[in-house]
Amino acid sequence: MNHRSTLLLLSAILVGHLLLALGYSALNPLGEAPDEADHWAYIVYLAKERALPVGPKVTQSKHPPLYHATAALVASFAEPANNFLRSNPDVDFVPHPEWSPNFFIHGPEEAWPGVDGIRAFYLARLWSVLLSTMTVGAGYALTRLAFPALPHLALVTAAVLAFVPEFLFISSAVSNDNAAAFFGTAALWGAFAHLRNGGRFRPGWWTPLALGFGLLSKTSTLALWPVVGLAIVLGVVGEPVGDSSLRGKALAIVSHWRRWVRTGLAVFVPALLIASPWLIRNWQLYGDPLGMALTRQTIDLRTTPWHWADTRWLFTGWFYSFWGKFGGVGQIALPAWIYLLLLSLTLLSAIGVIRFAVKADARVVRSAILVLG
Repeated sequence: MNHRSTLLLLSAILVGHLLLALGYSALNPLGEAPDEADHWAYIVYLAKERALPVGPKVTQSKHPPLYHATAALVASFAEPANNFLRSNPDVDFVPHPEWSPNFFIHGPEEAWPGVDGIRAFYLARLWSVLLSTMTVGAGYALTRLAFPALPHLALVTAAVLAFVPEFLFISSAVSNDNAAAFFGTAALWGAFAHLRNGGRFRPGWWTPLALGFGLLSKTSTLALWPVVGLAIVLGVVGEPVGDSSLRGKALAIVSHWRRWVRTGLAVFVPALLIASPWLIRNWQLYGDPLGMALTRQTIDLRTTPWHWADTRWLFTGWFYSFWGKFGGVGQIALPAWIYLLLLSLTLLSAIGVIRFAVKADARVVRSAILVLG
């Protein structure tokens, strides 16, 4: 496939995702995505108060503020407010012929594009859609670097990501997951730029920005920091030292230690500086840099031991909610036959990855699977 055809296909995927996510945004009732009303309350507070909330009153303020602050800027082209969100007293999480799955009461005034606070809500959703579209593009770029010998795989990756129903659903919602997904994908893209260029910094110059802004969007992106470090070291391991054995790889790490230390400092120090105002504020207010004391005040805490049944429940929930469960708490499911089809495709894909990893001779492939795994 030539470069022009690839660009046309990628453009079609990006436009297709953008249009479908906009459709979700316009059609899904306001506040009917996971924690969406709470995320919106955080945005409204920032837009009106021009300051960060303290304590558990604004429940999503346990999250770093980058997504919510940028969404507040976008929403401020209208009049951010949440007085139109009216709780539905008849909400029910169990489907039945006359059930009411909505958290809120919705009327014709919420029709897109709305006015005042409703229009501001749609503008915040638009910001999420743009972030998710950039995530699809970053996923394509990441895969091109991860598997350079398989250029078609990057298009497949972008297409699968772009059209997963749950990803489209969350992409259209007011949620910091969209910023975390974009910056996390960009960070992995940068990690492979370091890996494919001998652990050097310059080819992945944006990695510290992605890590820092990712941490300012959602604390869980911190899990990507050691992955980026692994990619840098693996890049150094790939440098020729005349010995491809395990001993030779260890020798490469030792002999090129200046490079991976220099790249590590260039990546992680700026990223930490970007996130440091949030971390310092948490330390001052709550006694630890991640603000876990505040988090524990805004979530349900487990009080019983963990059992194997809980593990099965957790993995089942992950599977369903990865592919598609809708509504405020995932109470609206797809038909069962669709999940069976998706399970078959998932297992087939997993078998393919294992087969590919076992048969692949190239270090390039195995290092990519290791980092992504």
